[in-house]
Amino acid sequence: MEITLGYSVVRNARKYPHKNAILCGEQRRTYQEFNSIELMEAYLAHLKVGAITVPLNAWGLDKEIQHQAGFTGCKMFIFHQDFLERVEQIRPRLPEVQEWIFIGTPPPSFARSYEELIAHSSPTERAIEVREEDEAFILFTGGTTGVPKGAVLTHKSLLWNIINVTTEIQSPKPDDVIYFPMPLFHTAALSRFLAYMYAGGTFIVSREFDAQKCLEIIEREQVTAMTGNPTIWRELLREVDRKKYDTRSMRMFLSSQGILHPAMQQAIKTRLFPNAPTYVSYALTEASPGVTILKPGDRPQEPASVGKPYMCTEVRIVDEQDQDLPIGEVGEIIIKGPTVMKEYFRNPEETAQALRGGWLHTGDLGKYDADGFLYFVDRKKDMIKSGGLNIYSKEIEEVLARHAKIAEAVIIGIPDEKWGETVKAVVVVKDGETLTAEEVIHFCKQHLASYKKPTSVTFVESLPKSKFGGKVLKRELREHFSK
Repeated sequence: MEITLGYSVVRNARKYPHKNAILCGEQRRTYQEFNSIELMEAYLAHLKVGAITVPLNAWGLDKEIQHQAGFTGCKMFIFHQDFLERVEQIRPRLPEVQEWIFIGTPPPSFARSYEELIAHSSPTERAIEVREEDEAFILFTGGTTGVPKGAVLTHKSLLWNIINVTTEIQSPKPDDVIYFPMPLFHTAALSRFLAYMYAGGTFIVSREFDAQKCLEIIEREQVTAMTGNPTIWRELLREVDRKKYDTRSMRMFLSSQGILHPAMQQAIKTRLFPNAPTYVSYALTEASPGVTILKPGDRPQEPASVGKPYMCTEVRIVDEQDQDLPIGEVGEIIIKGPTVMKEYFRNPEETAQALRGGWLHTGDLGKYDADGFLYFVDRKKDMIKSGGLNIYSKEIEEVLARHAKIAEAVIIGIPDEKWGETVKAVVVVKDGETLTAEEVIHFCKQHLASYKKPTSVTFVESLPKSKFGGKVLKRELREHFSK
């Protein structure tokens, strides 16, 4: 018998029958009574019986949800009562859906009750053989840049991601308790959830991120691990400056999806999690998602490294012809290993392009240093070409992150008649501070080559961000300022 993710929950029900497996708000379930907290339960049930799960972005537009459910040919649609009105709108346009499963009471006439189905089901394990190569999830990616593509992840790719991460960072362990402040329809949260269920740890999730509630949960539940991004860390630091919380239980935190500036890392260490070493990762959905990890004892030659590849992952830096580039030169990051996706669902052209030569082409730009540490430099689509020179937005953003008066800043390229593109800074100033465009440009000139400095600066109250993870939507900014 192959050890699959669905089987791991059956195993843990025997090993840790009375231990909390999952917590969500006031709900909590042990491994033995794991039959609620519906989304997580559905994920694991599908893994056990070999069904393919398509997590849908609850914050997405109706047309996006309809497209993804219809495109993948979903036969069953599970939804919460909070979304009844939206489901009623899209249901007539999803003729392939055969079963509508309703979480809540009372169910509408067209749907079956989720709880009633559980109540009338048999407690006997079904004799269904699920293999490692079977497809497990279709996760849509690329929504901030255009039409999302459905990355097909198998039981094997997700399991090897767990093996990679657990071996490299020695977590999760059965006594670990993680709080994950992001929704479970994204690969980062999904992969951590599956890892904790596999290891027999405790996974805590909430429907939305709130800094105060997050810190209250950490204090009350003695949370030992947390994953977040600079947006989340910033909110938590503001909250601990307002009120003190006991966070000494935290043994590690992992940061991803943005630059973790040394000043912020130090602030987290001194003001937020005094007992927790820092891990930094580079990940993407198509890789299930872990690619590299920077550990607390690592000493890269430059700041902002994302570490070294996980033990079963190969990472190369290549030119446009997929030839390896020398140390220090910037090129595309390509990946190979058992965690790489099977394909893009029903998209052979994009699949062939992304997986050409047997390597996953990420569309991200990076470089290596002489000690083997990887640096994420920029996304190909965010690189600015001005007067024949390549300018990397992340490099300028790292400089602006060091300015004492700047809360957040992003760099975009906008059309320019003379140079093709020119550099624009969009800046959020810290509360109570004042700043001029001239000061921002002068600051950049002190730390960068002159051609990299912004030629214009716009100050805004806030940056447009995705509801999940706080990613800045540069596409929206480019479209707005290019007009």
